[in-house]
Amino acid sequence: MLLHLLVLAPFVAAVLMAATSKEDPKSSSRLAFLFGYAFVALSIALIASGNQATEAIEWFHIPGAKGSVYYYLYSHGLGAWMVLLSTSLSLVALMTARNTLDTNYRNFAIGIFALMGAMNGTFLAADAVLFFFFFEAMVIPAAILIAAYGGKERTKAAMTFAIYTLVGSAPMMVALWYLVTVADNSLVLSLAVALQNLDPAMQSTLLACFLLAFMVKTPIFPFHGWQAITYAEAPAPLSAILTGAMSKAGVFGFIAWILPIFPLSMEWVDAMMWLGLLTAVYGAMLAFRATDGKKLLAYSSMGHLGLAVAGVFSLSESMLPAVLVLLVAHGLSAGAQFYLMGIAERFAGTRDIEQLGGLAKRNPVFGSLFGFVAVLSLAVPGTAGFVGEFTVLMSLWDMGPLPALVAGLCLILSAAYMLRFVQKVIFGTPARQYEDGKRMTALEGSSIGIMGVLLLVFGMHPAFITNALQLFDENAVQEMNKVSHPETAPVESSTVEAPADVVDDATADENVAAVAQPMTEEDLRQLDSNLKANGFSDEERASLIAQLKAMSESEVAEAPEQNEATANEEASENE
Repeated sequence: MLLHLLVLAPFVAAVLMAATSKEDPKSSSRLAFLFGYAFVALSIALIASGNQATEAIEWFHIPGAKGSVYYYLYSHGLGAWMVLLSTSLSLVALMTARNTLDTNYRNFAIGIFALMGAMNGTFLAADAVLFFFFFEAMVIPAAILIAAYGGKERTKAAMTFAIYTLVGSAPMMVALWYLVTVADNSLVLSLAVALQNLDPAMQSTLLACFLLAFMVKTPIFPFHGWQAITYAEAPAPLSAILTGAMSKAGVFGFIAWILPIFPLSMEWVDAMMWLGLLTAVYGAMLAFRATDGKKLLAYSSMGHLGLAVAGVFSLSESMLPAVLVLLVAHGLSAGAQFYLMGIAERFAGTRDIEQLGGLAKRNPVFGSLFGFVAVLSLAVPGTAGFVGEFTVLMSLWDMGPLPALVAGLCLILSAAYMLRFVQKVIFGTPARQYEDGKRMTALEGSSIGIMGVLLLVFGMHPAFITNALQLFDENAVQEMNKVSHPETAPVESSTVEAPADVVDDATADENVAAVAQPMTEEDLRQLDSNLKANGFSDEERASLIAQLKAMSESEVAEAPEQNEATANEEASENE
């Protein structure tokens, strides 16, 4: 029930928000806050309750596919923390938007709840087609919000964002359709087994299609062209969600769908690792040159996510907890910085850091909070960012000294541009005189301050995050096995009468094949390798492999008995 609520209830909340008065933003905001607090509480309960899965419900059948598409949700540590980022950043966005939007607040809240539901579905979907449905559904409310509430170039930004993300995902849609036609269904285990029997060239083609969609969404160089204009022109509360939660869908796709399904050669691993490092360096250099505050934060986000992708493809044993801590730390720090930059723009009427300045004197509370969050984003010791980035750097060291040195360069560059950003915004001399706009409210300051405190808490005790990484429990594995390998119906007797003794060996072999579809030792070894690359512990991999092997052996052993019983029944009927 908890999983269903987190995915479906935000859409219900969006519908209920439409029933409120458009001319009464106070009542709309009170209802929006109530829903927002409820979803944050549900996401915290999801993390606390551990792994869980819903019952797999047949949704629809794709023409040419062997099995059905399932509405099937599964929560593990990675997905649960991403859901918490989605709900918490959405709540703070609703809080900060109340002081910017007046009569349009209701419609903004509708869009935020629709986006939240799509993001939660992306992080909790256990069926590949269901995942792709939510993965694409995120684009619609985000593009509408950009076009309706963005800056001067909002129409261009919305179109660029929609075209990049939808076109980038088109090859993945074709590849996914092909996979479900050769697999038993669209669950992870079935797709992984089906890929083992494909030609290596076909495997590489399908892998490239999936990688492209996730690289665009993250974004990774050279597919980052949509990010700067989108983050800059989107309203600051939405930009915080885009960088803090929605961009995590790409990294989540690499971990949850690429590593468990595809057999990766070292050529692919090295290429993706270096592409992530290139993105990290390139993003940091662009941020160092940027004069637009929101574009600077956009390039900074690109750099940190590039480092996360490089960490994913280091494939070390410590990769998964390291990347998870980095993603959570980045989601909180980058989101808080976008909220603060939006407040600074509202306060000074510009986001040009060359014209901003002296905000520490004009608003000491804002200046202190701005500097506090900026320092936390530098990954200084004692913060969650330090734990995440340092452990990712150690993971890259397993790939060699050079990747670790490049990652270290990224950390130095990030410190350089962030300190410059702080100096320009809160300590610099303003280039022009401006009238003070709306100041930061107590609700905004307290919510952003809580995000900063969480960065310290998770830095001092990262086990709050990493303890959630028990990706598969026994009940979930059994449920997946039941759906991936349903019991085959008994063979019906033929309408043509024939004695049982004329059933030849070929027919018997066909009956065995129809009932039993065992996994070979090579399939099991490859699956074990993929699970290890995805961060599964030795005990989890051994348990999963043992269950699959036992299931295959039992099916093969039962098949001759079932065929013999069927033949005896036919013989009795003929007599």
